[in-house]
Amino acid sequence: MTNFRLATPIVGSLRDLEHRLEIKREPLRDLLEARDALYRPFDLHKKKHPYPGKLRLAEATRKPAKLRRIDNPAKQLKEIQSKILRRILSNVEFPDYMFGAVRGRSLVLHANLHVRNQASTVVHMDISSFYPSVTCHQIYWVWNTVLNCPPPVAKLLTELTTFKWCLPQGAPTSSALANIYLASIYGPVCLTCEAKSITISTWVDDLVFSGSRAREVMENVRAVLAKSGLRLAEEKREILGSRSEKIVTGVRLGSRGPRAPHRVMKDLRSAIHRLATGLVSPEEEVRYRNNLIGRIRHIRHICVSDAHKLMLLAEMKGLRLQQ
Repeated sequence: MTNFRLATPIVGSLRDLEHRLEIKREPLRDLLEARDALYRPFDLHKKKHPYPGKLRLAEATRKPAKLRRIDNPAKQLKEIQSKILRRILSNVEFPDYMFGAVRGRSLVLHANLHVRNQASTVVHMDISSFYPSVTCHQIYWVWNTVLNCPPPVAKLLTELTTFKWCLPQGAPTSSALANIYLASIYGPVCLTCEAKSITISTWVDDLVFSGSRAREVMENVRAVLAKSGLRLAEEKREILGSRSEKIVTGVRLGSRGPRAPHRVMKDLRSAIHRLATGLVSPEEEVRYRNNLIGRIRHIRHICVSDAHKLMLLAEMKGLRLQQ
């Protein structure tokens, strides 16, 4: 899909909006007068590795902790945003190449799209500081031009779904609006991929391209994003050749289908060994065991045979892990 605009308004009038949100426009406008007070931002630490070995522990003490800013809308506003998501944005049909925050599409389906090119080239690209870079003017354009809402409706919906002039992290509506905005500007990238037989997929602000000519789309992506005021995170770019292990959103591209990454399997085998040999302290054992079971269940969703191998290893070491 290269032309991502609705022919008919997704919300036709303010009265239509009142009906969908079950709230009159005046209370909404009163609420928005105190919009800055309706967000309670906090910093979220990057998730720690559940089984840190000596090298990871040393790295954690050497490098400063990575933080992510979460804007965190208050309960009243979050409930309204959730209604906007369920009753308005859920009606949008996203392109087939979009997977992140799209109902019915998973990490495994995302990776499976690229399995046919696992022996070729895979390019990963990531948009830098994506949510803070999407402005309220761009979100108004989404509501007004892409979703075809009348200006008063687009203005009110923009005020309800932005914070401090940008797309808030942690709001229920942000990922859907991000996808709609990106789908509306990716037309030239999709045309390039089609012309060069490149497979494209996205997980919100992460882009993946695969195929023998995957490198040839990179400059086109930079130009398209730059035109919209976005830029790529160069430190996160990856170009994986034919002999490289290829990971797509945490899933390895195997020759016959999605697999668990080698490093994840190694970590889990080590975790099973630690638990079986008494290297986990008694006070940590229950948490450690539950975490291990949860991760093996996740592996089962990716590849049943990989999860089966881990369960066999646990049985050989005398562990009973309930599934």
